[in-house]
Amino acid sequence: MESRNIIWGIFCISLTPFLIRGTLAKDDSKPDTSSLNNFLHDHAREVVKFPQLGKFYDISLKSNYSGIKISYIQIRTPSIWTRGINVRAVHIPPKTRILPFVRRLDIVYQDLGNLSSYYYNVPNYRFVTPVIGFATYNGEDNSPSNSSGPPPNICLEGNNTIMIQFPDISVKKKENSTMRCVAFGANGDIQFSNVTVPNKCLARGHGQFSIVVPKSKKSSKKGLAIGLGVGFGILTLLLVILLMCRIARNKELEYMQNEPEKSENLDTAWVGSSKLPAAEWSRNFEIPENDYIP
Repeated sequence: MESRNIIWGIFCISLTPFLIRGTLAKDDSKPDTSSLNNFLHDHAREVVKFPQLGKFYDISLKSNYSGIKISYIQIRTPSIWTRGINVRAVHIPPKTRILPFVRRLDIVYQDLGNLSSYYYNVPNYRFVTPVIGFATYNGEDNSPSNSSGPPPNICLEGNNTIMIQFPDISVKKKENSTMRCVAFGANGDIQFSNVTVPNKCLARGHGQFSIVVPKSKKSSKKGLAIGLGVGFGILTLLLVILLMCRIARNKELEYMQNEPEKSENLDTAWVGSSKLPAAEWSRNFEIPENDYIP
């Protein structure tokens, strides 16, 4: 009985990490990216308290955001209509309106680098570029981003588009035809589009963007093989522990059976048709309380 309890305890402990991992896997939620955007903007405004119009500022971040690169610029809205603007790897064309209208616009450019897959996920696809993008804010309002109302939106004229240029992409030749542009909306929506120009994607507004390719079947099979291998290893371990408990239990029973044989041997006597152990016959004689005998 004790050995069974031990086995079940070990079994439950062994499964605990997998149960936790399974629970997390079911929760496809990602960190709140809108909160991240607001934090990056507020941090930039805290670092650059009095920005010069039209000047780019590369903002450093704390170690827990290592891998993320951001740039900050404040610009007059009319200049976007007349000349457009290049925000690092983002090209916003002329004749672009900002609604609701603000005189000065804050633009925060983001490159999530090696944290791209932490903040964003595209089911059945993998990133071949980091997630980059930009967010817009009212440059006239110094209040925190999450309390200043909805941010100004970029409105393009006609068929104008915003161009997002990525660094060189290293993919296999057979993956060139499967590359897709992906845009992440503020409400978590994912929109796909074709890669019409090498290393470039087109957009109609602010947001985050990347290029993805479908996950190969080999990686899925590899993950399945690893899972089966781990499961087989745990099962083997449990069987070994069960066998050891059985051996220990058998030795304990053998010891209990042999222990009486090591004690004092008793004589046997026939009582009816049964042979029973019997102690040597003895009798205790009465001893008088004193030596006087009448």
